[in-house]
Amino acid sequence: MGQRKVDDNIVLQLLREGKSQKQIAEHFNVSPVAICKRLKKILPKPKSLGNLTPKEQKFAMAVAEGKSRTQAALDSFDVSTRASAKAMQNALMQKDDVKIAIAELMEIYGLTRGYRISKLKSHVDHVDPNISLKAIDQTWKLDGSYSPEKPTAIVDIRALVLQCEAREKELDERLNAETARLIEAKESEQPE
Repeated sequence: MGQRKVDDNIVLQLLREGKSQKQIAEHFNVSPVAICKRLKKILPKPKSLGNLTPKEQKFAMAVAEGKSRTQAALDSFDVSTRASAKAMQNALMQKDDVKIAIAELMEIYGLTRGYRISKLKSHVDHVDPNISLKAIDQTWKLDGSYSPEKPTAIVDIRALVLQCEAREKELDERLNAETARLIEAKESEQPE
């Protein structure tokens, strides 16, 4: 039998270093799909998955792998329409066990909240305003700034831009504080 092209220990090390599956695939000169399949086999499954039904497990794994929640519901449950899938995913995301399982799976895949925030920040700081504004929109979704109801009033664009700039500054300060806290926590964990 030939020697395996992908070393599991190196894959896990690169994943811990924050490398994406695409970067790991490039390291071994294989396809990202090959790395994804390898990770599914070698990564431990979180214990929280045991609290879910098989269909809920499939949903949580699909969301953690990057599918939209609606698509994950379509793939995991016997729903006939996108509207049904959307209602199903909304109901599933209200369950604490589902949210915990998704968070743990994302942690295993290296998509920690800190990593996602730092990646998002790089997009917020992007020179292309379209990318930057989309990233700011995502930050608002991330921290729950959007209200559930849709606005009915006409919006003054200048006032909105000023609010966005103020919010961006606030988010930068929060991100810097959280980053400093994480660095301090990591340094305190290291043996002297």
